[in-house]
Amino acid sequence: MPTYRQPASLPHTGIATFCKSAYVFNPAEISADVAVLGIPFDNTASMRPGCRQAPRALRDASARFAWLGEPAGGRGYFDIGHDLTLMSGVRMVDAGDVDVGIDAAVTRERITAHVRSILDRGLLLASIGGDHSVSFPIVAAFEKFAPLTVVLLDAHLDYRDNSMGLKFTNNSPFRRIHELPFVQRIITIGVRGIKSTDREYRETLEHGNLVFPMERLHTDGVDAVLEEIGTIGNYYLSLDIDGLDPSIAPGTESPEADGISYRQAKQLFRGLASRGKLVGVDIVEVNPYLDHAELTQHMAVQLLLEAIASAFPIISSEKTIND
Repeated sequence: MPTYRQPASLPHTGIATFCKSAYVFNPAEISADVAVLGIPFDNTASMRPGCRQAPRALRDASARFAWLGEPAGGRGYFDIGHDLTLMSGVRMVDAGDVDVGIDAAVTRERITAHVRSILDRGLLLASIGGDHSVSFPIVAAFEKFAPLTVVLLDAHLDYRDNSMGLKFTNNSPFRRIHELPFVQRIITIGVRGIKSTDREYRETLEHGNLVFPMERLHTDGVDAVLEEIGTIGNYYLSLDIDGLDPSIAPGTESPEADGISYRQAKQLFRGLASRGKLVGVDIVEVNPYLDHAELTQHMAVQLLLEAIASAFPIISSEKTIND
């Protein structure tokens, strides 16, 4: 058997885990600051299925950032635009995938149970869907963080009470999340297009939630939106990739023009982190089959890493990644 002076380290070598982190499937064996969990389920996608393949695709794309998966805590990454080092010393593991099935109800139970067992390890959970229906069973496991605020970046409200008589679809996860007794309110940012209904909009407002259409980001700016949001305490962040503008994230079931820019997303992440504590994050609706030049999956990886980084202290600008 050949011996090597160093292990395979190029992005295209070795087994694909998120950022080449250690693979630890048994929650009881996880010792880390962040666990990344795949949820390859898209049974409720109504038009263009395929986002069940996203966890694998994002793991492949994330190999570009292998240094973040170093066992003792990555060197982090240098944000050249702000002269800051992020995620320095943050230990990350890949927790594998939830064992999803054909039966949606059984799958929801498995997701909640699996997520709850990982949260018992006292870390930040980052989940990769899947269609947006997976957000409900994920958030259902976060009861110990009550009162919980849920922040949604999305082109759509996903607040329908039912869709064709079905209560659990990718059109309704945040209506179901609203019904969880420990969820205080839902804040939706970036809504636009013609799919959301006036009934959804008025009902979510009547239930005490906040909605910031894309027009508000354009006219008022990110800082004004954050100021209106105020203090949020413990919060869960759900990132639907169609919240971004399709010019940078075309690979999704329901793209909508005039979306959130990458810069705006970063501003929102940092601003939210200064107003509360991020306890969990998911990214959903990435469809590799619709992804030209793999642009969306690479964008999704970076977006997820930026969100994760917002939960951890920033290293002084006097230190660099090479220190």
